[in-house]
Amino acid sequence: MTDAIVDRERDFDLAAPNPSAMIESLRAFGYDLKTAISDLIDNSISANARNIWIDANWAGCRTTICVTDDGLGMNRTELLEAMRLGSKNPLDPRDSADLGRFGLGLKTASFSQCRNLTVRSKKSGESEAQYCWDLEYVTKCGEWRVLKEISPESEILFNRLADQVTGTAVLWQNMDRLVAGDETEDKKALDLFLIQLEEVKRHLAMVFHRFLKGKKSIKIFMNDRAIDSWDPFLENHEANQRQPQEILIVSGNKVIITPFVLPHHSKLSAEEHSLASGPRGWNSHQGFYIYRNYRLLVAGDWLGLGFQKEEHYKLARIQVDIPNSLDEDWAIDVRKARANPPKAIRGDLKRIAKLARQTAANIYRHRGKIVARKHSSPDMFVWLDKRRHGKHFYCSPFSKVGHG
Repeated sequence: MTDAIVDRERDFDLAAPNPSAMIESLRAFGYDLKTAISDLIDNSISANARNIWIDANWAGCRTTICVTDDGLGMNRTELLEAMRLGSKNPLDPRDSADLGRFGLGLKTASFSQCRNLTVRSKKSGESEAQYCWDLEYVTKCGEWRVLKEISPESEILFNRLADQVTGTAVLWQNMDRLVAGDETEDKKALDLFLIQLEEVKRHLAMVFHRFLKGKKSIKIFMNDRAIDSWDPFLENHEANQRQPQEILIVSGNKVIITPFVLPHHSKLSAEEHSLASGPRGWNSHQGFYIYRNYRLLVAGDWLGLGFQKEEHYKLARIQVDIPNSLDEDWAIDVRKARANPPKAIRGDLKRIAKLARQTAANIYRHRGKIVARKHSSPDMFVWLDKRRHGKHFYCSPFSKVGHG
């Protein structure tokens, strides 16, 4: 007897979620404005966009934010699927460069900030497509109805997309979490709005800094002003101490660890020192930086390894690169704002952190004197990538036997 026959013979009732209650619950995933916009930019990057525009239009309670890109775009069928809640199974295989996982980011990020989400998209050779989630309408009708039409007065907000051959625009309206009840002339509300936009700018400069530089870099604009990248490691500074890179293996996948010890403040100009402090300040930004596909997930954290953030360790910043195939191993959440290292490598991460922290403390105390990391240290454990008799394996440079 096949599983399909068994399923037909079983007695059951349907227990579909209540649309209104479910959406209100999804609004409480813990996004703020900067993490919500970051999630939209992830989608643009996955769609091969080279330019991304964030247009924030202050109008009191009628304030809008529209994120437009020049990516590949979607046809009507693809857009409808993108608007579906849970459009991806996190267990399904996906492209190694994909920045998503759950198929929830567009919707949960948007619902956290607005009650009216409209997406319009243009794909090469296809007619323009658009859909709209109106949460008030969903509550009223009690069904998962995504609307095909929008109000005529909203058309002007898609002008940016009209100039693109292909691309997608995500429009937020009725932004009740940010400007509920505020009037256009409310100066305090406007000032708060502008402060939050500045926080968004600094956050994006940090989260996407590896996408914002280089020959194939993307450009992100906030109200027509380009966002510059913020490099937490000061990689190009002559007094920066980049420690030897290590490779750890998790579930057959490489995790690449690159420790940096930043220059003593005596080696930095006042401008360099201020810039390197980052959005949250020097002490807050020490620790591990977790990247998945070059996108920053965690910016400065000791990952529960038993270390405290203290003044004399503030120069230690450790880059960790993981592939998206390890999302489950690292417990990556929907917001892409948390990561928990697997037990198998916690000991190695702790050892690497100790060495970086010790070097940072020595530099802090000796005003920037270069302290070499000893390659012969018994704590050193670098995995090397090897091939033998057509087989691929990893081994320690101090061992004679590889680990398959």
